[in-house]
Amino acid sequence: MSAKPTTTDSRGQSPGQTSGSPSVSGGGDAPNEVEMKSLRPDPPKGSIPLGEDVMQLARMGEIGAMQNLFAAKKFTANHRDAEGITPLHWAAINNQYAMCKFLLDSGADVNAKGGESVATPAMWAAQRCHYYIVNLLLQNGGDPLLTDVQGYNILHLATIDGNAFLVVLLLHQEIPVDVVDQQGHTGLMWAAYKGYPICVDLFLRWGANANAVDEGGLTPLHWALVKGSMPCVLKLLEYGADRFAKTRDGKSPATVAQEMNTMRVWYRSLNERGYEPDGSQKVVPMGLSSFVRNKSIMAKFFFLWPWLTILIALWMLSHLAIFVSVPLVLVTVFGMQYVAQQLANKGPPEYRILQKTPYLAGVFAGTLFWVGLRYVFKVLPATYSSNPILNIFFAVFFCSTTYFYTFSMVQDPGYVPKSNSRNQQREVVKELFEQWKFDEENFCIPCMTRKPLRSKHCRRCGRCVAKHDHHCPWIDNCVGANNLRHFVLYIVSLQVGIILFVQLTIAYITSLPAPSEATCNVINDTLCGYASRDTFTLVLNIWITLQLVWVTMLCAVQLIQISRNQTTFENMRGHHIDRSYPSSQAFASAMTAGTTSMDAAGFTAAGQGPNPALRGPPAPRRKHGCIAQWSSLLGVDAFWTTAKDGLRDGPQAARPRNPFSRGVVTNCRDFWCDPAPLFGKRNNGSAMLGGEIVNYHDMYETPMRMHTGRSDGPGYRSLAGEDPEHAV
Repeated sequence: MSAKPTTTDSRGQSPGQTSGSPSVSGGGDAPNEVEMKSLRPDPPKGSIPLGEDVMQLARMGEIGAMQNLFAAKKFTANHRDAEGITPLHWAAINNQYAMCKFLLDSGADVNAKGGESVATPAMWAAQRCHYYIVNLLLQNGGDPLLTDVQGYNILHLATIDGNAFLVVLLLHQEIPVDVVDQQGHTGLMWAAYKGYPICVDLFLRWGANANAVDEGGLTPLHWALVKGSMPCVLKLLEYGADRFAKTRDGKSPATVAQEMNTMRVWYRSLNERGYEPDGSQKVVPMGLSSFVRNKSIMAKFFFLWPWLTILIALWMLSHLAIFVSVPLVLVTVFGMQYVAQQLANKGPPEYRILQKTPYLAGVFAGTLFWVGLRYVFKVLPATYSSNPILNIFFAVFFCSTTYFYTFSMVQDPGYVPKSNSRNQQREVVKELFEQWKFDEENFCIPCMTRKPLRSKHCRRCGRCVAKHDHHCPWIDNCVGANNLRHFVLYIVSLQVGIILFVQLTIAYITSLPAPSEATCNVINDTLCGYASRDTFTLVLNIWITLQLVWVTMLCAVQLIQISRNQTTFENMRGHHIDRSYPSSQAFASAMTAGTTSMDAAGFTAAGQGPNPALRGPPAPRRKHGCIAQWSSLLGVDAFWTTAKDGLRDGPQAARPRNPFSRGVVTNCRDFWCDPAPLFGKRNNGSAMLGGEIVNYHDMYETPMRMHTGRSDGPGYRSLAGEDPEHAV
């Protein structure tokens, strides 16, 4: 494996026609060159009248002209040119759904092979990601196990192209997940080599062999290291790929990584999965391995560790001179965080990043605990007689903060139920194809389930959440349909509680006798006298007062969003999409009406079916630097987005219409007057909308009342693509 293989993949080329036998020098045969040759050029103008060129009519989707040719018996649906290519091939590659259906109804051979690659129409459509066409051909007798001249079946071709939705469709056709090509490459090997993590995950979850070997003895892990895709390597290691497997030439994954210059990816992946650079399991000192690798134990550790950190920091700041305490606190806090990070590196894989552990939730819970302890033993005894009303109010808001915080943290946020079996998944896929909605807007590949409106898949939770608001690291949970109101009540109670505690602390400090001798380094004697009365409580107040910054912003954002019936995710994305009128439904309407030209259905090219894979370049992924991460953690980005939205010229200027909004009064009434219990479990996914109870678990269509409104503004769509995953 002396040279890194290269791959050529051109979109303007004919599918199914691959050249070059996949091979890697020194390591056996492998998927190294996948090239698609150019389409046959259109015939010169004037050589064949357009009305008599059956292939050109198939390309263009002109069903009426094709019918005339068949009626005149000039051609049949199984006409072949010199290369064995049929009209169905050209209709399939050009996404002419109506023409494909007409040709099949006219008796076209769905499994006809043609072209230089000797491929079927389904193979041609697969390499252009036309999975609606592929589904039509398979439903009409297409054989998914047929291979082209190089031994690739349609699953291999779909994987090479990296279209996960097409892979999902094909896996539900009962294709053996480990079917091999002529060189013994499985679909998992192709996905790993091409660097498609979602396809690798699909194959592994479907039961693909993570340690399968090709003719050269290379495993999927070898091929992932050839590409240098860290997500693919991580996924393979997660599913037990052999870290020491050797090829026929005796090359281990480490050797391949060294030859392919991907050693950094290999070492980082091993570290992420808890292995030493040599591939051996990391050993935790003092026999703590079983504890460190236990997720339940580590979750409790990360949650409680900040309690001790906060206590030590507060004690140092209140008992040592400021010139000593400040640098000592910084060293201590960073040191204790370093200890936590080192344990995270050796713990469960999902806890490798400290922010993905309950650590931040522990920071808040620890603060809440020490405030409550200080209040009960210090502040309350000194102020209950002089400030009884203030104490009652603080006790109420402290208890409500604790309850709603705990509920928000432990409650199911509204996870969308998953399909229990592959048969159910197959039925969901079939239903979505029938409705022309098998795309990323309506189907979640990780969950293998249909996505309701306003739902989103959370990568941290690994589930789709109904009416997803955001994933909050301060509660170590998602905020969704089930716990959104509890979350808002938690931050509102926290806001009021902090203000009340500061007032109580002022009353408490003033009630204490002044110390006889108080010396301070940076403040005057008067302030020093007050600060010396109970420095610990005063420092604790400064710490919780700092929390008012992000709590105030978060409260403002949430209350504004409630008045708009909008979630944080929708607010941050800043756009709306109407699922009710996709281009695919226009196509379906044209099919029902029997139209021969699809131009009337609103397509840019006549007769073209829906193809979400060709929507244009994806939105650029957001880069999360240190400042951006803390901006998200503290809610600054959401606050700034909301502020900018409110400063637009005019009340409705350039603001996309939200059909879920029923006006400020109704929106607020729906949220605050929801009959679901505040102190108990609510029905999963239920919420109020326009005065009526709805369930966001099974809301797949925008309610009819919401279709009304201005015709010039865009409607609502679900939210897909890159997201502010760490928004607070």
